[in-house]
Amino acid sequence: MAEKITKRINHPIPPLYDRDSRILILGSFPSVKSREAAFFYGHPQNRFWKLMAFLLSEKYPETVDERADMMHRNRIALWDTIASCEITGSSDSSIKNVVTNDLTSILSQAPIERIYCNGAKSHEYYKKYIQDQTGIEAVRLPSTSPANASFSLEKLAAHWRQILVPLRIAPPGIGDNLVAWYDHNARILPWRSRPAPYHVWISEIMLQQTRVEVVKDYYDRWMEALPDVEAVSRVSEDTLMKLWEGLGYYNRARNIKEAAITVMERYQGRFPGEYDQLLSLKGIGEYTAGAVASIAFGKPYAAVDGNVLRVFSRILAQPEDPAKRGVKKALEKEVLRVMPKDRPGDFNQALMDLGATVCLPKGKPVCHKCPWEEICRAHSLGREEDFPVRAEKKSRKIQERAVLIIRYRDRILLHRRPAKGLLAGLWEFPGLEGKFSPDKVRQELESRDLTDFDLILLGEGKHIFSHVEWHMTGYGIRLHHLADRIKDRLARREDWILVTPEELKKKYAVPSAFAPFMNRVIAEWT
Repeated sequence: MAEKITKRINHPIPPLYDRDSRILILGSFPSVKSREAAFFYGHPQNRFWKLMAFLLSEKYPETVDERADMMHRNRIALWDTIASCEITGSSDSSIKNVVTNDLTSILSQAPIERIYCNGAKSHEYYKKYIQDQTGIEAVRLPSTSPANASFSLEKLAAHWRQILVPLRIAPPGIGDNLVAWYDHNARILPWRSRPAPYHVWISEIMLQQTRVEVVKDYYDRWMEALPDVEAVSRVSEDTLMKLWEGLGYYNRARNIKEAAITVMERYQGRFPGEYDQLLSLKGIGEYTAGAVASIAFGKPYAAVDGNVLRVFSRILAQPEDPAKRGVKKALEKEVLRVMPKDRPGDFNQALMDLGATVCLPKGKPVCHKCPWEEICRAHSLGREEDFPVRAEKKSRKIQERAVLIIRYRDRILLHRRPAKGLLAGLWEFPGLEGKFSPDKVRQELESRDLTDFDLILLGEGKHIFSHVEWHMTGYGIRLHHLADRIKDRLARREDWILVTPEELKKKYAVPSAFAPFMNRVIAEWT
C-alpha cells in the first residue's frame, strides 16, 4: 500500500456565486476527487448532490455544468472555509497549518441571508477564524461526506431542509400531502363531476372574481342553455348577456363566444389540449390555460390565482408583494416544484380548495385544518395574517350618478352603453352623471323633450368597481307621452328600446350595478 503523503495545498476551486445568491454553503477543504474534478463535492459517495436534488425537487445533476446551473437557479453559493492547508489525502482530521478564505468578495456582491457549514470541521474553522470578520453566525449542518455513515439521506434531509427557508423554496413532498388531504376534503362542485375541457373552461372563467356559491347556479343555467362549444359559438348577444347577467366583467362572456368560434373554425369543435393553443384563445390567460391543461388533460401546468399566491406567500413567508411579476413567477416556480406529476389537476384543485376553505383571505386562517401547518413559515412565526404582503391600494374614484327608471305605458326604457369603456355594450337604465336633485332632474329631462311626466324619488344605491365607485340616486319617471324625436330613436332600436317587465326579467341583461333599483322596477314600481 502506497504511503499517504501530507502536502501543503492551495484551494484550487473558485467560489460559486452570483448577484442573486441568498445562502452560502461552506465545506472545509476539497477532497482529492473534488480537486481532480475542479468542482465541489466530487467524490461519488458524497451525498451532497443527491441531497440538493431531493431538497430542491430537481433531477439529479450528473455533470459539473448541471450542478453549477442548479445552484445558480436556486440562489445557492458554494465555497469552503480553508484557502490552504497541509492535508493528507482527503482526511479532514489531518488538516493543519490552516489559512482561511476571505468571504468579502461573496458577501459584498451577493445578498447572502444565511451561511451554513457542511460538517463540524467547516463550522469549527468558520467560527474560530472567519465569524468575527463577517459578523454572521453560521449554522452547523451534519456532513454529507461518506465518512458520516450514521446519517442516512433521509436523516440528512431532515436537518438540511432548513436551508429552504431563506431560499423561499417549498419543501419536497408537500404536494403529495396536499393531494392526500384533497382526497378526503374536496368540495363537491358540479363542474368536477364531468371535468371535460368545455366544463372546466366555463367554470374557471365564471369563477374569476366570483364566489363558488354564486357560480353554481350560473353554471347550471349556462350548461342547460349552452351545452357545448358549438352552442356558444352560435348564441345571440342578448341571450349571452342575459345568461351572464349579475356575474360582472361582461367581456368575459364575449371572450367566451369569440374563443368558441375559434375552436369551431380552427379545431373543428374539439377543445385544444396544448397549453400554448389554450393560451391563444380569446380570454384565456396563464391561469385558465393551466387549469384546463391540468384538470381536463392531466398536463403538469400550474394554475396560479390569488388563492394560490396567498397560500404560497404564507408557507414561504414571502416578504414581497406577489402582485409583482417577478415575485409571482417565483411563486409559480414553487408550485410546479412540488406538483405531483401524476395528479396535476387534483393538485391545482386542492390548492383552490385550501385557499378557499382553510388559508382564508380575510380573517385568521384555519391553520389546525391545514395539511401544511407544520411546514408553513408564516404559521411558525405567528404571522399568518401578515402575508401576502400587499402594496397600498389607490383609493377609488367616486362618481355621482342619477339613475332614471323611465316608464311609458307598460314598458321601461333601456339604453345601450357605448361599445367601449365601463360595462361596454350593455343595456342600462338611463342616467345622468353628477349629483342631481329632483328639480334638477326635471329640468334636465325637459331640456331633452320629455315634458309631461310624474317623478318620484326611489332612494340611494352604491356599486363598487375595481377602480371607481358609483354613488347613485334613483328616480322613477312615468311618461304620459313621447316626443317625436324620441319615437324616431326608439324606432331604430339601436341604443334605445322600450321593454316589458317580463322582457327585462328574462331577455335583457342589466348589470348588477343597478341591482339596488331592479327589484322595485320589476315588482313594485311597474
